[in-house]
Amino acid sequence: MKKITFILLAFISGTVFAQSDEATGTANAAAEIISPIKISDGTDLDFGRIIGNSAGGTITITTAGARTTDNDDLLAPSTTLQAASFEVTAANTYNYSVTIPGINLTGAGDAMPVSFESSLGNSGVVGTGAVQTLNVGGELTVNGGQAEGNYTGTISVTVAYE
Repeated sequence: MKKITFILLAFISGTVFAQSDEATGTANAAAEIISPIKISDGTDLDFGRIIGNSAGGTITITTAGARTTDNDDLLAPSTTLQAASFEVTAANTYNYSVTIPGINLTGAGDAMPVSFESSLGNSGVVGTGAVQTLNVGGELTVNGGQAEGNYTGTISVTVAYE
């Protein structure tokens, strides 16, 4: 009987003190769905009428729609001056960036480069969950002796969550 008790005791203590060669840990999984970021097609950016001259220069339309220049001889009376305007909707409290690559206006003569500026900045813009107005101003470089005619180009504004 002592043998059976000893064998039984050895078996029980062996299983209690045996170490396993595997372990298991757990973690939770979660996801949050937010609304997609949206932007509307905008109103046009209009630099207005410009007088071509031998000096050339730059014309700027601010994001508020005001026109300035480094050469007053370029400015012709104009009735249509405006910044471009877009509507952006991004999820409340989520940051997004605004990217507006420069373009060239093309037409009757040499292309004229345009660089842009956003009224909301370029990064770290905080979404509100409602429509936000994004105005785009620009600086147009007019070449000396720019040929008379209409010049156009397309502004592409990209908004993306950061």
